[in-house]
Amino acid sequence: MILVTGATGNVGRPLVARLTAEGHKVRGLTRNPDRARLPDGALPVAADDLGAALDGASAVFLNPAAFWNGAGELLRLAAERGVGRVVTLSSSSVVASSLPMDPRNPIAEHHRALEAEVEAVAATAGMEWTHVRPGMFATNTLTWADALRRDGVLRAAHARAQAAPIHEDDIADVAALALTGALGAAGPTPVLTGPESLTQTDQLRLIGEATGRDLRFDEIPHEEARADMIAAGTPAGIADVLLDLAAGSVDVPAQVSPGVEQLTDSPGRSFAQWARDHAEDFR
Repeated sequence: MILVTGATGNVGRPLVARLTAEGHKVRGLTRNPDRARLPDGALPVAADDLGAALDGASAVFLNPAAFWNGAGELLRLAAERGVGRVVTLSSSSVVASSLPMDPRNPIAEHHRALEAEVEAVAATAGMEWTHVRPGMFATNTLTWADALRRDGVLRAAHARAQAAPIHEDDIADVAALALTGALGAAGPTPVLTGPESLTQTDQLRLIGEATGRDLRFDEIPHEEARADMIAAGTPAGIADVLLDLAAGSVDVPAQVSPGVEQLTDSPGRSFAQWARDHAEDFR
């Protein structure tokens, strides 16, 4: 039995689908089991019933979005119930070289703390662990969807900022291998990225091609974008990190990692493929 936390999230859902398709028994931890709509063969479990969720589990996928204040209780119960393997959805931000401009990045600190929690409990309980460290999720561009559906115009800063967005299905593929023991020895995976460096303008163009729509990038100043992000609910510290990283990557090609292909023996999915897969989100 494999427990997937954040089972209805961007990575959790395709991960549950892959594991069940391969014949694994899966429990999906979610806040709303009645509305989870998990694939046949996966059992939704309420997030406040960790004990029941972990009974008989051999491996756990730990999604940090579900444990922003730490995963101590989950890890303690996992150790008590003899869980043998924990796979953490971490972030490339924990690698110091990927954050040359701001060592106080709260995104990095959150993931570093979670990795440390997992390693400490694993060392005591004899559990195997793997940290999956993707870079920018292609799904981050779903934050553009409301504006693009409304009038086809994206108002954002740093149009020429570059990144190598990764398809969530590639992250799920690596996580599935880790959860089932196919990656062998425990430890962090290589940084995972998409297969190409793209500007924000490139990403918008590919979404337009996938949707058959004429979309336009309206570049606005950094501070105006910051105010818009905060007004939309992004914490100020997170907005600052995201915008500073974007500013620092203007006209700087993103590093492309071979990690996905190394681990899965398949090339990473392109952003164009991701845009086709999500075209309805932008129409």
